[in-house]
Amino acid sequence: MLPALYCFDDAFLSNLFSPGYRMSAAVAGYTNTFKNRSIPRTITNILFLATIAKLSIPVVKNLLSKRQIMNGSFDRLQLVNTYGAFGRVAEEREELIVSSARDVTGPWREYQFRVKPGDVARRPRWVSPYHHRLDWQMWIAACLGSIERSPWMYRFLWKLLREDEGILGLMECNPWDDDDGRKGGIPDVGRDDNVDGGKLKYIRVERYKYKFSEGNGKDYWVREKIGNFFPRQGVCTEGILEDMIARHSRS
Repeated sequence: MLPALYCFDDAFLSNLFSPGYRMSAAVAGYTNTFKNRSIPRTITNILFLATIAKLSIPVVKNLLSKRQIMNGSFDRLQLVNTYGAFGRVAEEREELIVSSARDVTGPWREYQFRVKPGDVARRPRWVSPYHHRLDWQMWIAACLGSIERSPWMYRFLWKLLREDEGILGLMECNPWDDDDGRKGGIPDVGRDDNVDGGKLKYIRVERYKYKFSEGNGKDYWVREKIGNFFPRQGVCTEGILEDMIARHSRS
């Protein structure tokens, strides 16, 4: 579509709109070259634009249809197509749940993200007009299947253990704050001593399968643990994370 777009450049628009626009175009260094173009080239541009517009009609109809076709073509030459990286929304989704503890036997408390599913009793959030980048990256990491393909998570987990204010500011809350630690309907996992005081020493990332609850209860989600994401066995410490960060910085 470059020829058609080139036809509607600033020189053309300066003839179409106000003197103020023409002045701004002149200041930007544009010159009125539209009149100097050959008639055959102008006709070619217009015909190309008309062709693309006609070929786009079934694409627009498909966009408005209740049964959209994703990643498809509507003409034999495949000049105009539809594209969608996420054309379908699955009824189930895999989520990564991060939790930390001061003692390896617990209690373990989960970190709640601002929009990503976590607490099963929390209503799904509206995300507009932009994505929350951290929440989005966590979902991508779950899709990729291993932390080796998302090495940024090593530093993320390390900073959570160090209770970095910048990282915690991206979360819904700090689960170890006295006011927020037990909110959200997700209880501590493990024994109840060693809750107050001391440094966070252990962290883990588990994989859960989430789906919408079909009942009329207070929960919006039903979840089931399907395995460990990191580490595959056991738990992780600050020292292990520092080694992994150093290893990836050298590679």
